[in-house]
Amino acid sequence: MTEDELFARRPLGMRMAMVVRQWRSVIDRAVLDTGLTQSSWTVLMQLHQLGNNVSITELAEVQGIELPPLMRTLTLLEKQGYLLRKTSPYDKRIRLLVLTPDGEAVLEKLTQVIEQFQERVTHDIPAPDRDMFNATLNQIACNLRSIREEDNKTKP
Repeated sequence: MTEDELFARRPLGMRMAMVVRQWRSVIDRAVLDTGLTQSSWTVLMQLHQLGNNVSITELAEVQGIELPPLMRTLTLLEKQGYLLRKTSPYDKRIRLLVLTPDGEAVLEKLTQVIEQFQERVTHDIPAPDRDMFNATLNQIACNLRSIREEDNKTKP
């Protein structure tokens, strides 16, 4: 049995996890010179998507991670000069995150690298298949979110 055949026989979640690990590994190597790790480049990308003045709690929720590891990543990114933490003008207990110009610049480089690898990974997949895959992946994410919400409602 070939490696591809063995892969295809694994459960969906296992295959998805394996692909994600491979993807992150490729990107990590490609952005090594930036000093970014997988956790830091995903945080930067998420901050960019959410826009400036996102609370740390909101970012943790969107990233699906606990606060302690996120705080370590934010401290590293702040030391690298890629983001600032500032106090909310409405609630002094809330810290908001803002990308710096250096953060925007490294994010631009990161985005270019990811787009190049995305093109390489999908180059021989017809556009309709890519569209269907994207729609399916989005639906899986929605279904997982619904399951989490349902499970959270049933917990005491």
